[in-house]
Amino acid sequence: MCSFHISLNDISFAGTDPKALTEQQPSTAPEDWASVKRIIIAAQIRRYAIISQRKMERDTKFKSTKMKMLFEDQQRKFMLAKFLEDDFSTLEQKILKAAKKGEYEVEVMSFPSAYCTDAGRAVNCSEKNWPKTLQGKARSFYLIWKALGQYKGYHLKATILNFPNGFMGDVGLYIDWK
Repeated sequence: MCSFHISLNDISFAGTDPKALTEQQPSTAPEDWASVKRIIIAAQIRRYAIISQRKMERDTKFKSTKMKMLFEDQQRKFMLAKFLEDDFSTLEQKILKAAKKGEYEVEVMSFPSAYCTDAGRAVNCSEKNWPKTLQGKARSFYLIWKALGQYKGYHLKATILNFPNGFMGDVGLYIDWK
């Protein structure tokens, strides 16, 4: 068995006597220290913590309410919107750029799955009737595609793009020409 022992006499600190390190005492008593005199009473700290918690809860609730209002406003706009000629022109440019790259598919739009009548369940399960769950601008595009794009050989598909926290996130609407 190996034993290892170092004493303070074996250590030297650049010009310091090792024994003096263990013998140092504060120059004043602890009750005279400035930092001790500043110690706040525990009850005051508890009250400060409670106030801080309530402020954080209020701020979180405010942000949550603000986010909910923003979501509802965006949803309302999406539900009232129509797929317009400008949207169609933009889609046409996307199709041409994709074809130029040798691709056969483009995303038409994406939107929260909550905008579907079933919150995206039919899209996620690839049910045949998923288009019936579309609303607003997505429904408007679907009707245009059904009337004009389908018979010209374009296919429409939808997929759930992401699953934040395990829940369905955004729906992506795609057309392809394979």
